[in-house]
Amino acid sequence: MLKNKGITLIALVVTIVVLLILAGVSITAVFGENGIINGAQKAKEKTDESIKQEQEDVGKLVNQLEEFEREGLPDTVKEAIQKGTIFTVNKQIKDESGKTMTVPKGFKVKEEELIENGVVIADIEGNEFVWVSCENGEYKKYEYEVKQVNDSSYIADGENKDKGWYTRYYRAYSDWKDEVDETENKKSVQNNGGFYIARYEAGVPSNADFYVDESTSDKSYKDANSKDTTQTKTGENLKPVSKAGNQCWNLISQTNAKEVSGRMYSGETYGVRSQLIDGTAWDTVVTWMSKEYEGIEKDSTKYGNYRNSTGENQIAEDSCLFAEHLLKRGDDVSNAWCIGKNYQYGIFISGYKVSYQFSEGEETNYNNYDSDTKYTYDHYVEMATGASNSTKLKNIYDMAGNMYEWTTEYGYHDNQDSGTKYAVLRGGNFDVPGGSNPVSIRLGGYGVTYTNAPSFGFRVVLYVK
Repeated sequence: MLKNKGITLIALVVTIVVLLILAGVSITAVFGENGIINGAQKAKEKTDESIKQEQEDVGKLVNQLEEFEREGLPDTVKEAIQKGTIFTVNKQIKDESGKTMTVPKGFKVKEEELIENGVVIADIEGNEFVWVSCENGEYKKYEYEVKQVNDSSYIADGENKDKGWYTRYYRAYSDWKDEVDETENKKSVQNNGGFYIARYEAGVPSNADFYVDESTSDKSYKDANSKDTTQTKTGENLKPVSKAGNQCWNLISQTNAKEVSGRMYSGETYGVRSQLIDGTAWDTVVTWMSKEYEGIEKDSTKYGNYRNSTGENQIAEDSCLFAEHLLKRGDDVSNAWCIGKNYQYGIFISGYKVSYQFSEGEETNYNNYDSDTKYTYDHYVEMATGASNSTKLKNIYDMAGNMYEWTTEYGYHDNQDSGTKYAVLRGGNFDVPGGSNPVSIRLGGYGVTYTNAPSFGFRVVLYVK
């Protein structure tokens, strides 16, 4: 009996101790530094801070809106540049000549006071676009005088090539069309007086795993059979950029170029929608350029980065980011490209050739030929976006030369809706002559999924909502 009482007493003591421990834990949980009460107090404080911050932000927004109501958004291009105003709504403004343009929500006017010269706008991240004014039916596709020709080689329109507007693998086929909502595009142009074209060829965004700059570039090569194919991937969140001095987004299919172009501006933050450039927009820009630069649609040699550029004014002012694309020696034409793994910086000399060290202590340039290597040095380079002011026309860089650019125009080469789906490339590239590949060229010999050309890129256009 005493034994049982002893056990009961011990159990009672243990129970009391456990209760005290639990009580202590509960008290700590409620009143401790990280307890419920303190946690609730901190949560309240954070909530109060958030409310206060939100009220301050709302107050700032109200003040801005009141300021806009008092002063109004700028009415002229000059005033918009001076104030650096980011427009909160789409608004038409005038230049000194009386021409009008629509500045979209989310953009500011950055450069050039006269619309005829190409007014530049920019978003908050620094992407730049040029306004293309369209009046009296100027937004239209070029109609070829000679529609059906066997253009397996580069053929110009008109007798004796007096009109320019070259084609290759294009006019022999009749089923070309733009894969866009043409009605919506025309409506936007009509309502707003024009559209926007990216100032630069599409650049690789810095969050892409194949992005390179001065700090990451090197002089290594990759053979075409083992080239880094990451550039063909679109990535869930990758959007092209339109900025100067940026690595061009090449080795990309037309299909992927269309997809990422549409991502650049979506939703309600900006007053535009973005897309890969269409054939009508390209032709409209070429016609606009040819009014000031006579004959550019026939021969763009002195305006772009071509293999036969004269070099007189085709030189980047300082060192410039460029890509190595060298011809590989040998008889295997299918394996003709040797692709530089990365961009790098170099000094441009005549004809956009470059000079830099191939190996330590050995300075070599592309004018020389070394029979002991598998590369010819007498070749040319793809430049980063906007590297030379000599390629700038109407404030737009590199539409002539540097890279062929995909458009939304496509066809099946008269097979209607079956077989290979081809897309149209425009503008020529660094490895072709500027005479037969002017800014007007339409090249229709490559399928929409083709990715192997480092000289194929793209450009974005914006239509105001």
